[in-house]
Amino acid sequence: MPWTQVAESLRRPHLGSTPHKLSVRTPQDPRRAAVGVLLWGDADGARKVVLVQRGHGAPHHPGEIAFPGGMVEAADRDLPATARREVAEEIGVSEGLWELGCFPDGVAKARTRFTPVFFRWEEPAPAFRTDHEVEQVLMLPLLPLLTAPWTLQRIERYGHALDVPRLELPEAPLWGATAFILKAWLDLLADCG
Repeated sequence: MPWTQVAESLRRPHLGSTPHKLSVRTPQDPRRAAVGVLLWGDADGARKVVLVQRGHGAPHHPGEIAFPGGMVEAADRDLPATARREVAEEIGVSEGLWELGCFPDGVAKARTRFTPVFFRWEEPAPAFRTDHEVEQVLMLPLLPLLTAPWTLQRIERYGHALDVPRLELPEAPLWGATAFILKAWLDLLADCG
């Protein structure tokens, strides 16, 4: 996927009427969070997206597929800094990340507002170091995700019915806020082609 197409897919949502909000849900927690969306590739473009499977004993979202991320801490200067810190803590990647931009915010099932921060990563031989909250790191090829057999799952949260994308993966289903953000971005990416 050419980097110019990726850049356009991140620019387009900011031209709409709600440029900073993707989810219709209202967060109950006033704290903010950020996730790192690592797009691995080379000079020609993005090839894979990096996700983690949370450990089954993790305190939040055990066993789920997610982007590495977490809550803002006092030392973080901004949301991209939170995403960078969390990526370093959870999967050991701290070098060679080029910030591409932020995608509109989502709201996690814990009712926390989070900002997806996209990074370009051209490490020739990706290596990961996981923390106690991460079971494994997944690198999913982008092109097959565009045509994957996504379905919609209706979930009820706090009086709201939401149709959320779902993709069955061998490790676990990709669903919830992570799937919501990823599928929204993939749809934009396809439209920019």
